[in-house]
Amino acid sequence: MGLSKHDLRGLTPDTCILVLGAFVNKVQKGDNLTQKANVGSQTITNYLNAAHRLLEDIQGQRIDILDPHCTGKTKRFHPFLSQQIADSKAWSQPRQKKEPYTMDMFVALVEKFRKSSDPMTCFLGNEYAVYDWTRLGVFTGFRITEYAQNSKVKKGHKFLLVPANSCVPPEFHHTPMAFILDDLRFYDTNHIWVPHRLVHKRYLKREILELEIRWRYDKSAHNFSIRRYRITGHHIFDPVDAAVSIVHRHTLLNVPSAYPLGVWSDTGITYRFIKDTDVTKVMQHSVDLAYPDPNHYMRRNRHLVLPHSNRVTAAVCLQKGGASNDEIAFKLRWHPTSVPTYLRDCFQAVGDLLARSITGVMKMSFS
Repeated sequence: MGLSKHDLRGLTPDTCILVLGAFVNKVQKGDNLTQKANVGSQTITNYLNAAHRLLEDIQGQRIDILDPHCTGKTKRFHPFLSQQIADSKAWSQPRQKKEPYTMDMFVALVEKFRKSSDPMTCFLGNEYAVYDWTRLGVFTGFRITEYAQNSKVKKGHKFLLVPANSCVPPEFHHTPMAFILDDLRFYDTNHIWVPHRLVHKRYLKREILELEIRWRYDKSAHNFSIRRYRITGHHIFDPVDAAVSIVHRHTLLNVPSAYPLGVWSDTGITYRFIKDTDVTKVMQHSVDLAYPDPNHYMRRNRHLVLPHSNRVTAAVCLQKGGASNDEIAFKLRWHPTSVPTYLRDCFQAVGDLLARSITGVMKMSFS
């Protein structure tokens, strides 16, 4: 706004309201952390509350920004401020909803892999790696940072790290934010734990029954959550098969066990970590493969097929299987109030087989 702390000292109460109103107007127009206009009313309220606290600190005294004429139990902002927030709520354009992944998209990728002239190079490549994580993700509702890296990786680091602050146990300081080898465990048909070095060999003998996943640092209030998934036998939608494939690729590329599991290679020698942009590129490409008609709904909305679509897919499939919002929230480690947001106004034709597969595994999974 071009105002210094010196300019903000000694303001009258009415001037403080005007300053905060001008600040809200700037936030609405895109002068905010995301540099995006048309932000939601709750976001604007959060910015207003933060600015209010800062202004009180600069003034060295309490500043009342509530409506002086409101006598009820529910407090309202000063009319000048509340009107701006109300206008934002009434006229803001809602964000477009993420679209789910569909059965056709996964089938199209598998068909492309089948035609490859070099199966091992194909298996180690980024398309197959993304395929494995997303087909596992439709069961788990993965967040992207649970298996991939993004632009927030700090300079000089290879992947996102757990912060070294007082809230984190010392043994987890500077460990990967994404899943590592120890976060995935496998059990055989007798419910005996199978060491990672034997998993692929035992799986080929059909001796692996169950996958256990540990979420060390979830965004929810429940860190170190554990979910278990049984084998389905489906050639695509089998969480155990996907996880075995992920671990096998990690092993073939000689990635250190303490490094993230989400890796791929275009040389077969060196490895790279999966990025959020890799997931977007591969899954949008799968839309083109699955739906050649440019006027198909999914082609016209391919820009809404994103890494977060994993969570939308899982929610849509569970809903189609009859799960309640509370059940969906538990299975996917969400807050119940967020479930309707994911389910509203998105493509529901994910494929009956995909929906049945996910619902069936979710009913068998437990924590």
